[in-house]
Amino acid sequence: MVTNGLDGANGEERGLFLLARKVGNGLERMIEIPVFILSVLMTGIVLLGVFFRYVIHAPLGWSEELSRYLMIWMSLLSVALCVWRHEHVGVTMAIKKFPRLIAKALIFVSNGLVMYFLFVLTWYGFRMAEGGKVQLSTALHTSMEWWLMAVPASALVCMIMLACKMVLDIRRKNLDEMLMSEDIIDTVKREEGLDFGDVPLKEAKPR
Repeated sequence: MVTNGLDGANGEERGLFLLARKVGNGLERMIEIPVFILSVLMTGIVLLGVFFRYVIHAPLGWSEELSRYLMIWMSLLSVALCVWRHEHVGVTMAIKKFPRLIAKALIFVSNGLVMYFLFVLTWYGFRMAEGGKVQLSTALHTSMEWWLMAVPASALVCMIMLACKMVLDIRRKNLDEMLMSEDIIDTVKREEGLDFGDVPLKEAKPR
């Protein structure tokens, strides 16, 4: 499992902070499994469809549609993992110019707006999925409710992940830990500090 700044729990965490970390890490482990299974199934079905279409010349009518729906479920569930691991693309140059407290407040406001968006997406997503009960998919002939449910389900998980992240952000003092994943932080530190590992830097010759 990929680790991040959220996994560095210390023994001083108690109460709400410890609960937030456990919930976030638990959901991360639960989501990783179906995301992996969906990715394997999607890849296998695509390859199977290509084989039947171009080798056997007997196209499968359901392979394209099923792989598309599996990709949607896989992609939307992966969003929650990115929320928890701080792996979404973002521009941090401007916010890091502010004093730490102001920057931290802006991050919470931004996360609050994202939380509101996810709430709206969850609310109307469930209504959309409910309306899909009377619709059948073209090739699979299954209720569209199960496929449309990917939107509100992923949004709900994202809300929980983001709420846990916001709780843990209260104690964080380093803005990088609030904005970026651990891998990105290490890369930035290495580049900014010109850390070239075991490669010795040539000393400048005195003039």
